[in-house]
Amino acid sequence: MDKIWFILPLYNETEIINTLYEKLITTIKKINCDYELLFIDDKWKNSPLEKLTKLHQQDPKVRFIEFTRNFWHESAVKAGMDNISDDCNYVLMMDCDLQDPPELVEHMYNKIKEWYDLVYAKKSKRSKKDWLFNNTSTFAFYRILNKMTNLYIPEDTWNFRIYTKQVNDVVRMLNEQSRFLRWLFAWVWYKQTYVEFKRGDRAQGETWYGFWKYLSFALDGIFSFSDKPLKVATWFGFIFSLIWFFAGLFFVIIRFIDPNRYVSGITTIIVLLFIIGWIQLIILWVIWEYIGRIYKETKNRPLYIIKKKYE
Repeated sequence: MDKIWFILPLYNETEIINTLYEKLITTIKKINCDYELLFIDDKWKNSPLEKLTKLHQQDPKVRFIEFTRNFWHESAVKAGMDNISDDCNYVLMMDCDLQDPPELVEHMYNKIKEWYDLVYAKKSKRSKKDWLFNNTSTFAFYRILNKMTNLYIPEDTWNFRIYTKQVNDVVRMLNEQSRFLRWLFAWVWYKQTYVEFKRGDRAQGETWYGFWKYLSFALDGIFSFSDKPLKVATWFGFIFSLIWFFAGLFFVIIRFIDPNRYVSGITTIIVLLFIIGWIQLIILWVIWEYIGRIYKETKNRPLYIIKKKYE
């Protein structure tokens, strides 16, 4: 009998833990497999520990990890991956807000049994409550980043996926500080496929993925897996250096030909100076992004700190 470990990071879904548990157990019974449910408390205002303790007393296969503070979603998932036992066959990663439907687990499990290493869920249609920014930004998010990096990330996917223990062991060895799991799974690139589903509404709380979080993910993906921004910055510097070289040469020649001639175009020069200053700031920002990530990697701090394990 196969054994599936469920990695379930909790942020602000305390009120729906019991509902999630019941749905998962119903699905697990259908596929007739052994299981472990590993919740990771990522320290939101309302602590889920009381409810998790009751679930653990009711079902010993419910385990959970308590962080000392909030370390964010990617680190919570990494903690789950690090605490998988050696006797498992598959690992299933999903969010706890019920936007990832537990009923889809059966379909994903049946799919991975067709000799795949990884099966991810792909959104065929977004929730009606998703506002325009979420729709447009998500649409552009994958397509732009796939162009900027040398990796292919399946479009319209999230961290809802099932994969083999071997894949888990490989990905958990990747200890980047600026983590973006979808890129890490794309980097190892085992045999994979997808199942489509309609992403539902959040059963509780508000999403914390706004503009700045999407932008942060985009920057992590680009600067961690691509050197194209440095190449673009280099070309910008080269092109504008040539422009200013020939512009300076032109004024020098005019000055030698007719020293008394008034050279017009002062406004143009000021505008060009403004543009070149802006380009220089962009280039410096790109360099700073890479240096900042190098700085974070050299410190090599742990991605999370566990206060207590409940097993």
